[in-house]
Amino acid sequence: TSFLKSIQKRGIEKMLEGELDAHLDYEKHQQSDNSNTRNGYGSKKIKTALGETNIKVPRDREASFNPMLVPKRTNMVDGIENV
Repeated sequence: TSFLKSIQKRGIEKMLEGELDAHLDYEKHQQSDNSNTRNGYGSKKIKTALGETNIKVPRDREASFNPMLVPKRTNMVDGIENV
């Protein structure tokens, strides 16, 4: 299950990157006039059907990014395995 867990972790992190791209309205490494930019990552422990795992959640400078996949102040990924 550790292989499945690592695949799931990478998938969740890539989806969060995509959510941040949409939030900021530009992709990573693109030029932008947007004053709100990427600001590293935060660490978060989440619970899935495969157990607990730590993920990196991307941040923005204005802290206005609230991921839909794993919202702030929650640690459950409901239904991700069914997608």
